[in-house]
Amino acid sequence: MNILLLLAVLGVAVNKVEGQGLIPPPPLITDQPYFDSTMMTNHTAHVGREAELHCRVHSIRNRTVSWMRGRDLRILAVGRYTYTTDLRYEALHQQGTNQWTLRIKSVQPRDQGIYDCQINIKPVKAFTIYLRVLEPKGEILGAPDLYIQKESIINLTCILHGLPEPPAYVLWYHENKSISYSSSRGGVSIIMERGPTTISSLLLSRARLQDTGEYICVPSNLNAVRVMLHVLDGEEPAAAKNSTLPLSHHPPLPGEHPGAVHANASSQSLNSDRESRGCGNSHNYCHNVYVLLCTSIVVCCVLRICAFGWKVVSL
Repeated sequence: MNILLLLAVLGVAVNKVEGQGLIPPPPLITDQPYFDSTMMTNHTAHVGREAELHCRVHSIRNRTVSWMRGRDLRILAVGRYTYTTDLRYEALHQQGTNQWTLRIKSVQPRDQGIYDCQINIKPVKAFTIYLRVLEPKGEILGAPDLYIQKESIINLTCILHGLPEPPAYVLWYHENKSISYSSSRGGVSIIMERGPTTISSLLLSRARLQDTGEYICVPSNLNAVRVMLHVLDGEEPAAAKNSTLPLSHHPPLPGEHPGAVHANASSQSLNSDRESRGCGNSHNYCHNVYVLLCTSIVVCCVLRICAFGWKVVSL
């Protein structure tokens, strides 16, 4: 009986210990204010939406909390009072709580950056929060111009980034006329993948010359994006026709205009011809110097012999 009672007591003690592990530790008992250790240092907001930056301080007593913007070191708020002409900023604090909030309405890309929650003591204590601003944008792969051969499959892919939530729908238009499964053209397929990045693909079978024109991708929660499609009947794009094949027959380097390669090749050929002519002139010059040098040596020898003979005769 005693053994069972002992086991029961131990079980209760273990349960209490395990239960305590699920409860956050109580605030420290101190006269100095300090920041809550569970606060997040990063916050994400979307353009046009609202952002709230929270700061929790324990043992605040009669001290005040202020907010400062990192990019220009401007004081935005002190306590519940806002000190900026930008009406999008608002300081919030409920009396008797330990949380101070900086609210930013209609967030803009310029709002991205560091914000400091400061406790006004000496030295000043600060907790830094980084606000990341996501700006929605859309694009069609290959824009602004796409070239495709007749009878091939048309695949237009519209990618939507940074949306607060996936769009309810994505519509496609060709020359301002709606495209759908029931379009008179036929052979139409639309595939949509929703998520943080939403992708809508328009597939048209057996491209026709009549498919040439502007295509528009219109999400429900973002501005439209466009692409110009050119269906070719075996010919090359005008840009390719106007290009000149380099004499060296090698493709231009990335960022290098084909005409520049042609000019380089011509320049190299001209330099090569000049160098060939220069080598010939140099050879003739060297030959002339050699003849002149030999002649000079012979003349010197003759003069020395003559001078020696003159001395012998004088003796």
